[in-house]
Amino acid sequence: MVPAIDLRGGRVVRLVEGDPGRATVYEADPVAVARRFEAQGAPLLHVVDLDAALGTGSNAQAVRALCRAVRVPVQVGGGLRTLESVEEALRAGAARAVLGTAAASDPSFVSRCVARHGDRIVVAVDVRDGRVVVRGWRKEAGALEELLPALDAAGAPRYLVTAVTADGRLEGPDLVLYERVRSLTQRPVLASGGVRDATDLRALAALGVEGAVVGRALYEGTLSLSEVAAVGGPP
Repeated sequence: MVPAIDLRGGRVVRLVEGDPGRATVYEADPVAVARRFEAQGAPLLHVVDLDAALGTGSNAQAVRALCRAVRVPVQVGGGLRTLESVEEALRAGAARAVLGTAAASDPSFVSRCVARHGDRIVVAVDVRDGRVVVRGWRKEAGALEELLPALDAAGAPRYLVTAVTADGRLEGPDLVLYERVRSLTQRPVLASGGVRDATDLRALAALGVEGAVVGRALYEGTLSLSEVAAVGGPP
């Protein structure tokens, strides 16, 4: 299980279905949150700069401080739409850079990033009703069945697939979506959106996903990192 730390205005928040108007602030200190998850045994942290993703600002300083405050690897996404921004994230201490809008809009961007950074690249594929959505989930970029093979061909090392309609709702992951994704690619897949408890982790593990990114369930206490070892599911 991979804890999610979403940043908006320097604070740790969670959105519902990516809607900035439906945000809950959980913590004011991202570094303290990261250190807590590290102490609890997180194998990886997933950090998103929501302001950069939405084009409303930047949390670059907070991301840099967080990456440098922990030893556990951190994957960083949000607004990484140029080679320069990817390199800045990696120089700031990120172990992986997560590409979203730029990758879905232009798979050749993935090829260029992978040529420079190899498996330090993760491609985020955000899906609503079978369509890939970009720019803070506000615009469509095409059908999943068309885009995923194109990203495979571009050399995407692994995917982070988010079920948009499940994200932040604590109503369970979209298992049908992940079954479809596993039929379309042999690359490793991280699942995101809707995980509530250990039962959901078991269900995802049965589908063969590499791991699960979890946010609200951790912040609201319906799931803890200590439960993951007992689950035997995705880390």
